[in-house]
Amino acid sequence: MEDAVAAPSVELNRRVLVVDDEAEIRLFFKNFLSDCQVCTAADGSEVAPLLVSFRPHLVITDLRMPRQGGLAVIELVKAHDPSIEVLMITGYGRIEEAVEAMKLGASDFIPKPFDVGQMHLAIEKCFGRVRLRQQNTALQQANRELQRLTELKEKFLRMTSHELRGPLTILQGYCDLLAVMADSPADVREARAAMQAAISNLTTIVQNLTLLMTATTDRLPISCQPFDVAVLVRTTLEEIKVHARHRQHQYHLAGPEHLPAVGDALRVTQVLRELLFNAVKFTPDHGNIHVRLTSGEPYFTIEVEDNGIGMAAHEVAVAFESFYEVASSQYHSTSRTNFKGGGLGIGLTLVRDVVTAYGGRVSIVSEPGKGTTVTVRLPRDRTPVADLNLDQTEKTA
Repeated sequence: MEDAVAAPSVELNRRVLVVDDEAEIRLFFKNFLSDCQVCTAADGSEVAPLLVSFRPHLVITDLRMPRQGGLAVIELVKAHDPSIEVLMITGYGRIEEAVEAMKLGASDFIPKPFDVGQMHLAIEKCFGRVRLRQQNTALQQANRELQRLTELKEKFLRMTSHELRGPLTILQGYCDLLAVMADSPADVREARAAMQAAISNLTTIVQNLTLLMTATTDRLPISCQPFDVAVLVRTTLEEIKVHARHRQHQYHLAGPEHLPAVGDALRVTQVLRELLFNAVKFTPDHGNIHVRLTSGEPYFTIEVEDNGIGMAAHEVAVAFESFYEVASSQYHSTSRTNFKGGGLGIGLTLVRDVVTAYGGRVSIVSEPGKGTTVTVRLPRDRTPVADLNLDQTEKTA
């Protein structure tokens, strides 16, 4: 058995085991495969330990050798690792032997004297298959890691939502108790107001986490009921004004008095709330926030524009990613209304998921120091086709 010879090359991962009883053939392959690590053996009986120590990607073996021939080498190689490529060469080739070699797993059967170009092509094909298998293995490993991380994220969201609900219920109970104490002193009423604000924020966090978990594990359910989009927009805007009155923003609403639609009023409210809270957080005090509602069959469009801090192009590109926050961590105040107040960074992710499930589109245009405009386009009628067909059938019956 001869020692392995490592040829100087930039592709040292190519390992070839040559098994042939002719010294000239072994020497030829050492020189021919200058870009590979080459190990040679004079007989098939020497192959077994080399499969473990040398770990070849390709085995080139003669068919007929004194003690153990090429067919036995193929069986041994494939039993050790089916992914190892095998090329069979012989000076006494017969069709029956070629067929048997291919059945056992050989990649090609090349008669001696072989053409150098043909041999080079056959070897490159073998290494092409090796590369594809390596890439496939890497992709499978990456997919398994991605699946593991996804499961961890879902577990985190599930546990966080569950753990927050208990304390919230207790806090809300005591807040309700304080509310019925008519003779409570002013400091108690002030404390209750602060507690209620904190409870509202925590409740929103839990709801958003639950919504994000649902969007991660399954398609968000979208109901189909008649509602008035214009009334919904006005009501939601008034709610935000109350929460953010200390910021002294100027709000501007443009749109029709009424806009009937069929869909999910709750989901549209969730989207609009997130967009308005974002505008509030990233617009300095006394800033301007515009809400525009427009309609054009078969969609309606809600546009929320602010003159806040804005985002750079690279920030816009990742704004919809989970747990991404535009504001620096030094401003993190866990608030939905304070300037640059922090959160979980899932608001725009939820907007994207809801809009996608709704069958609409969302886009962001922003410029640092000049503000941000988020545009959401949603279908006015989400009545399932099956239901429409059923209605038509009932009318004609």
